[in-house]
Amino acid sequence: MKKLLGVLILLIIISTISFEKIIEKYLIYKFSNWVEKDVSFDDLNFDYPNKIILKSLTIKNTNPIFYNDIFKSNEILLNIDLKSYFFSQLVIVNELKIYKPIFFLELIEKKNLEKSAEKEEAISFEDNIGIAKKINENLPDRIWPSKIRDKNFLIQKSLIEKGVVFFKVNSIDKQSEVELSDFNFKNIGNEKGLFHYKDVLKLIFFDFYAREKDLNKKRILKKTYKF
Repeated sequence: MKKLLGVLILLIIISTISFEKIIEKYLIYKFSNWVEKDVSFDDLNFDYPNKIILKSLTIKNTNPIFYNDIFKSNEILLNIDLKSYFFSQLVIVNELKIYKPIFFLELIEKKNLEKSAEKEEAISFEDNIGIAKKINENLPDRIWPSKIRDKNFLIQKSLIEKGVVFFKVNSIDKQSEVELSDFNFKNIGNEKGLFHYKDVLKLIFFDFYAREKDLNKKRILKKTYKF
């Protein structure tokens, strides 16, 4: 009797939660695990059966020095083939649009006491996204635990529009605000034969580097990220 009562109470609780709230909690959980950062968004609109619109998505900075966030976007639209998500090992995203993304990059100067302080190689930089340290210390890629069913994904069409990078180096007073190019990509994914999503990130990063006007900052970026 107690078990039955417990099940009835659980069903009542579930029935009071909207489908959008369930999707919202699931997406926050998935995004946070993927980027290993706290993720939030202000609003979610679910246009059944496959369109999701996220308003004001934010990825928090774990140890902020200058910026509390790593990424913000005014609006993200996802058009997902739900059949592929539930019944296929290749998840198909028909369309992805990211409108007005803002990237926050901070570089913190580190001195290597084992090297002469007079030498340039004695100075290196760490960033708030974990890439600089990995490059400069030749750290291996993270080994993810094996999964029973490892899903690949394909984004058939994507648009990144009106992006901006805010960039700060702790040894330089002035912050940079760099407007990015608009990007259109087709057939992005993590499956063999597709344009890999990491290469997309590299293109965006190089676009930022090319548009940075401060020559001293460009030199630091080139040294840190091996352009």
